[in-house]
Amino acid sequence: MSRSDDTFARKVIAGACAGGVLLCLALLAMQVFGSMPSPKPSSTMLLRWSPFRPPDSYGVGPSATSGFMILMAPAAALWGFSVHMRCSDAQIRHRLKGVALLVGLWMLDVLIKYRCPINSPQLIAFLWYLYYVPMTFIPLLCLLCALRAAALDARPWAVFLRRVAWATSSAIIALVLTNGMHLQVFSFDISRPDWQEVYVYNWGYWFAVAVYVAEYMGFFALLLAASRRRLHGVIALLVMAAVPFVAYCLMYALRHEFAIKTNFSLNYSLIVVTLLELALDFGLLPSYSWHGEAFSRLPLDLKVLERDGSVAFATNSAGPVPAPVFDLTLRVARSRTRDRVTRFRTSAIPHTLFKVYGVSGGAALLAEDVTLLDERRRVLTERQERLRRSNEVLRHESGVRRELWRLESEERLLSSIEGSISDKVSHMRELLAALPKGSEAGERAQRRDMLTEVKLLVAYCKRKGALVLSERSDPEFDRDRLQLVFNETASDLRSIGVDCAAVVNLDGELPSAVVSVLYDCLYDVASVALFAVDPILMLFVSGDERHVEMRAALDVAQMDAARLEAAAASLREDLKGSRGTLSLELSPTSLNAAIRMPVGDAARGGGGDK
Repeated sequence: MSRSDDTFARKVIAGACAGGVLLCLALLAMQVFGSMPSPKPSSTMLLRWSPFRPPDSYGVGPSATSGFMILMAPAAALWGFSVHMRCSDAQIRHRLKGVALLVGLWMLDVLIKYRCPINSPQLIAFLWYLYYVPMTFIPLLCLLCALRAAALDARPWAVFLRRVAWATSSAIIALVLTNGMHLQVFSFDISRPDWQEVYVYNWGYWFAVAVYVAEYMGFFALLLAASRRRLHGVIALLVMAAVPFVAYCLMYALRHEFAIKTNFSLNYSLIVVTLLELALDFGLLPSYSWHGEAFSRLPLDLKVLERDGSVAFATNSAGPVPAPVFDLTLRVARSRTRDRVTRFRTSAIPHTLFKVYGVSGGAALLAEDVTLLDERRRVLTERQERLRRSNEVLRHESGVRRELWRLESEERLLSSIEGSISDKVSHMRELLAALPKGSEAGERAQRRDMLTEVKLLVAYCKRKGALVLSERSDPEFDRDRLQLVFNETASDLRSIGVDCAAVVNLDGELPSAVVSVLYDCLYDVASVALFAVDPILMLFVSGDERHVEMRAALDVAQMDAARLEAAAASLREDLKGSRGTLSLELSPTSLNAAIRMPVGDAARGGGGDK
């Protein structure tokens, strides 16, 4: 048998013995105060006279049980004091002491009503109405105790239920105390001499009874929900003890002859206090004989040290204190600091976290087993280290990939520019070799056109060569830099007779490969304008971080259709490797081209060969 089971068994035996003693005392008291039937003349009595009972009266009504009620009030006070010493929960303790206070006041009210000479029927009725103050608040306090024991009192619905219960109880008391004005609880004629025996229950009475029954049912239901499985049998015993009392209350409400002659107030108080005491004794409500017992049963390694180093309290689970921990705890105890917690660990006891709390007269030392936390921390540290090494490898791999991509991009761009420049240089050599030698006007005009084309080819080679240099130093083209390139090209075109203007509007930056493709497309359009009559060329470049678009609009008075078709074919060839799209509109006197390219993928493209 475990220690907890042994303690539970000893409590059951102690409760049974206490119940037997109380029964014996009750029998003796009934003999003393006259609640038992009158003995026969030939029989013997331990005590034949009692100052508390009227002569020749052996009934069990309120007047005949005055002695028991006189004893009940101090007994309730003593029970309230014992609750104050035993109950470990402050809220439940206050509510149970409230029950004890209400019981004492109830007995005092009954004694005043039946033992004091009162000639006013209205005052007697008011004293009768006062019975319902403890009768209303006692089940309410029991319900609140069970709600607290079940650890449900902080729930929103429990807070709402508590407020509704208080409001309902207050309304019942107000309804009963003002019954003389409306007679909605009890209906009687106070002018009759027998009005205390002849009355009728109205709806207010049955409403109050329904509230009491609901609160007691909630009390037992919450105790059942809050208790451990092995205590469910105890709750069944409490219910079995409460069932006869419920039958007795029902008989009293129905005015049964047996119940109506008894002292209902005394019996009600005794049963309620007995049930609450059993709930405390068997652990349904938090109760310990002494606070030291409550402290020692805590499932913690906790010790309270005095300033001289002696152990004032220790739980059953407390272990030995290492010397370094003991010294530091003493320093905290002697420093008298209570507003902070000192946390530390020592190698003497691995996987243990010590917390020192400053308390009045010393310090509390709590040792917590953090083995699971240390294991999780070790696993997390190893995982973090693996992730750190993986990140280093990924960063190195990313750097290598970026460098390879840059080298491949440079190689593609260099190959594309090298091929384009090689073709342009060969074409320039062919033009220079074929220049007319004569001095006639036609030959001079032809020579001028050929030299103009050579000049345009030289400018093209210059721009393409600059792209190779920029790829190594500054490969990104922003708005200002691209505007400068297009302005220089427009200036070159204007110098050879093409009216040209360029506008650049960019939100991001363009790689050199994209600029190379745009410049190839620009040269294709410019090669048409060079041999047209009265050419006007407008360029507009716009884009964001994902796409770039160049629009070229050429208007002429007259142009060569063959050159126009050749330019369109060159534009399509330029965009073939760059995954760009071309929108082209041709007419005998105009050319409108819209080139759209993805910035991220355009680095794989290059200019077409001419």
